[in-house]
Amino acid sequence: MRVLAGICAAGSSTRMGFDKLAAPLPTATPLKGDTCLTRACAASSHLDQYVILPPPDHPYYSARKALIGPLPAQSVSGGFSESLKALARAAQGYDGLLVQLADMPLITPAHVEAIRIAFEAEAGRAIIRATTDTGRQGHPVLFPAVCLPAFEDLTGDHGAQAIVARFGVTPLEIAGDAAIRDLDSPADWAAFVAD
Repeated sequence: MRVLAGICAAGSSTRMGFDKLAAPLPTATPLKGDTCLTRACAASSHLDQYVILPPPDHPYYSARKALIGPLPAQSVSGGFSESLKALARAAQGYDGLLVQLADMPLITPAHVEAIRIAFEAEAGRAIIRATTDTGRQGHPVLFPAVCLPAFEDLTGDHGAQAIVARFGVTPLEIAGDAAIRDLDSPADWAAFVAD
């Protein structure tokens, strides 16, 4: 089955105060180019990918565009729903759309592949959503093609909760808190290096 990995990287990082997607991650042994965005791209590099970026006049656009290299991308303004709509349109002709949030640095290729395998096991007819080992729902989320037209009804800065509520979800546990661990604030950033 053909799955498009859609990477949401259009956010303004307002709570962080700097470009959290392009800044080197605060790890004990930093690697050159190790950022949230490069990790997101690496996690789904075995799939076709499509990246949502901010508009070209946004101060973070150039750095993010440079990090994704030749990957196909689209600039989007407006709320999160606009990013999701753009991804759903890009996924036409695919069996499913994997929605990745670019600020979740603990998601690995093994996690993405486990989600894809679970999707195939459901014959591409179920939403597969990553959860923690305690059952908390998170990301990535893989939507079957049948759900994609419903993305056009999304508005504002809301995610796809209405679609999940309408179609139901099959949870897939991934180890630890990777499915919910995002870097949204300076406290998150500091906790990441402390771990």
